[in-house]
Amino acid sequence: MRRCALLNFLCAVLPLCASAQGSRAPGSEPHIAPALGVHYGSPLRLSLAAGVLVDASKHRNDGLLVMVEPGLQGGELSVGYFRMFGQLGSGYSVRAAALRTRDDPWNASPNTTYAGGEGQLMFAFGVGLRAGYLRRVSRRVDDSHDNLATLGLSIGL
Repeated sequence: MRRCALLNFLCAVLPLCASAQGSRAPGSEPHIAPALGVHYGSPLRLSLAAGVLVDASKHRNDGLLVMVEPGLQGGELSVGYFRMFGQLGSGYSVRAAALRTRDDPWNASPNTTYAGGEGQLMFAFGVGLRAGYLRRVSRRVDDSHDNLATLGLSIGL
């Protein structure tokens, strides 16, 4: 889990370092905003997500997303790209994710670490669907659930 967390952290920080190399016009620094969400679905059941949005565009509608998500049956750390449309909170995000389950997750092995990708589509006011595909990266606990498909409802990022 430490390796996955370190890899996600480096993926989040390195693009910021690279963009710092170029010259910027005054007033064009990236905009950093909080990101919050509530998710319901497999395998974490109910979870709360918190993180930051690093928006480097002048329109403030797309950029880097870094999230930590503790849930009832595990936790997730994710890094990715978000894009918002219009003023009604619609948009999408695509993320690399590392997930660790606890004792009784839905459709997953207990006490197992998974890594993979997730996508989220928000229709309006941040309400939408989230789906992903992750692969087991820790020691095998049982013969089922080497691969994990996540599916859930979301409010916010």
